[in-house]
Amino acid sequence: MEKKILVYVAIGAIIAMLGVVVVLPNSGILKNHFTPNANTPSALTSVLTEVKPVDIQYNGSSILSVGDRDATIETKLVLTNPNDNTLIIEMVGYDIYADGVMIGHGQYGQRYDGTWESSYYLPLTQHNNETITVDAKITNDGNNPQVWSALQNHTAKLKFAGTAYYSTHSAFSGQSYSKDFEFSQ
Repeated sequence: MEKKILVYVAIGAIIAMLGVVVVLPNSGILKNHFTPNANTPSALTSVLTEVKPVDIQYNGSSILSVGDRDATIETKLVLTNPNDNTLIIEMVGYDIYADGVMIGHGQYGQRYDGTWESSYYLPLTQHNNETITVDAKITNDGNNPQVWSALQNHTAKLKFAGTAYYSTHSAFSGQSYSKDFEFSQ
């Protein structure tokens, strides 16, 4: 009889621990009762603090090459982490418009798929920034000869609209976030 009681107590303890790990970080209870300070472990800091959005600044684009069939457009973005903990930049994806017509896509990284090995990611440490450079290959589909001519003459007005996906994965918590952006040149 005593063995059954010990088994039930062990099962109850495991369920209680799972409940704490699953519910507590997302509930906000920790944020209401604890204030992070210099002695707070970094994994717990990500649970206790509100995550500010990553700052995205446009650092220019240039047409590296343009021919009759394809073009390469290089775009630079500066990502800044305004938080007190590290953010994981999973992916920055955007559409490229020339004179109001979507002509292609650019992408840095890929979305987090559940394991660190399956995804290319950029850790962005607290209060730090990183410049990313993306070369986008554009193909001339022949549907917009005026736009392609403007690209060849370097007179096209370019616009970049997209989304940055980032997260705060840690031992205690894992929240995913995104921020939309739009820049013109």
